[in-house]
Amino acid sequence: MFATITGQSTSGFEVKGTAVYKSGVLLENAEVTLMDTTEKVIGKSKTSKKVLKRFGGGTFKFTNIPNGSYKINIKTGEDIDINHRFVVKNDPVDLGTLYPFKEFPIYQPAHYEVDSPFKMRRISSTPVPADSINIKHVIVDLDGNANTVLLDSMVVDTVFYTEINDLQKGRMKLDQVYFIYNDYGIFIHQSRSLKDRMQDLQKRDGYIIFHNGDTLNFDNIFFEPVLRNPEVATFHYADTTGKAVYHSFFDIYKIRSGPSYVGQSVEKGSWTGVYFIGGMVSLQVISQQSIKPILQLLPDMTPPIEGNFGTVVTVIPVITLGQIAYDWIKDKRSNYFMPTHENTPYPNNMFVFDLPEWMWKKSQPVVRPIMNSRPVKWWTQRQLRKVQKQAANQKSASD
Repeated sequence: MFATITGQSTSGFEVKGTAVYKSGVLLENAEVTLMDTTEKVIGKSKTSKKVLKRFGGGTFKFTNIPNGSYKINIKTGEDIDINHRFVVKNDPVDLGTLYPFKEFPIYQPAHYEVDSPFKMRRISSTPVPADSINIKHVIVDLDGNANTVLLDSMVVDTVFYTEINDLQKGRMKLDQVYFIYNDYGIFIHQSRSLKDRMQDLQKRDGYIIFHNGDTLNFDNIFFEPVLRNPEVATFHYADTTGKAVYHSFFDIYKIRSGPSYVGQSVEKGSWTGVYFIGGMVSLQVISQQSIKPILQLLPDMTPPIEGNFGTVVTVIPVITLGQIAYDWIKDKRSNYFMPTHENTPYPNNMFVFDLPEWMWKKSQPVVRPIMNSRPVKWWTQRQLRKVQKQAANQKSASD
């Protein structure tokens, strides 16, 4: 199960997750109990049922949960229930997949402040000129190329900088940047692709490859939401003490998801199939001005059944299998972080496609003229006019 703490309401946070059996199968219609540390019941819910007995299921949600320590109990119907402890503490927290195993330790988010700041340079490079005045920055693009610069400014879609060696001015589009950090390990910019990869990894098992060549298997992993000289915590079922092991983000070259990544491929493939069928059927409905194309998607269950089980039943599984094969061929399970050398790119580009972002960018030629139109500007600036009017009245009264 994933228990994720997101978004704050007026009285607390939302806690949601997905429960699974030891085998990894989604646990549907199971009783979920949320308790505090004294085992006082805060709320009860049930995990969701599967759609068409095949898709989804196993999710639950609690809302308006205030800061504090909690425990979730989920009845599995097997010899071991799911018991998980966690802390709500003002920050989004992803606790990872919960199986009916022994409890993880309390997972409390922490900000790792730098007690004695020191300049750091974790990416091998040719020597750069010494500079005791300016703070240098490292820009890493989506291909893994790193460049040490003096950062001048960032606007909506571009970062401006000065080259260290020749002091030439340069610029780079932010949609090509993976992340930017400075001499003290503080991340100035994190791309959506980096955030998506870290968020997805926190749902899975896998292994880490460090820059010194060491590898480490983990059953759960946690990235700090605020990257200030960050550390990465890993949890291990084999560790009977249940303690987390911490690693510097800057020492990590690659993290590869375990077999559980197939679930991500299935989810993406299923939604791709739904979008594809929805788009095609919408075009047919508009062109024919009839709902018959929608009805034709439904299985033909009128006796005698002759085998027509509808487009949905065939197209979505085919697209899903194609997505699994594509992710396997493209090695989507591999996630690269700190490059080994500034002139040595990653084996794969780290861009993660996001449909809402793509749709937003494509809509800009239409949306921007509307947002810049006089009626919209008049409406959005109504509060400013009100404040200016009040300020003018106050000035005239004082005179």
